Amino acid sequence: MERRSFMAASRRVCLILLATVLLATVGCATRSKVSASNEIATAQFAVRDARASGAETYSLEELRKAEVLIEQAQQASGAQAERLAEQAIVHAQLAGARAARDSARKKLMEAQSMESEAGALKRRTTRAVEEQMQ
Repeated sequence: MERRSFMAASRRVCLILLATVLLATVGCATRSKVSASNEIATAQFAVRDARASGAETYSLEELRKAEVLIEQAQQASGAQAERLAEQAIVHAQLAGARAARDSARKKLMEAQSMESEAGALKRRTTRAVEEQMQ
């Protein structure tokens, strides 16, 4: 009789351990899936931000790379999906930064050109006034 109760108790302990391991495994898989989904969503937002910064005009290659990585992350699972999404975020942020930089350079060049034109106009106006005063 003692042997039966010992076997029953051993079986219960084994079942409890097995259930615990299964729950832990499912929990880790779910957490990884949620983490990858969050990273993919973050990457998608980073691509939208890059587009808003003008990346399609100034940094199309990096933007396209980020989009490809997002697609790959959506097809992958677990840690690989998370890693691909993180890479997509980096490429999207780089595209956005390059776009902002190049846009600022363009605006600076336009401002310098306007300044130069304004200086030339001022000189012509000054000459014309001086000629009329003589």
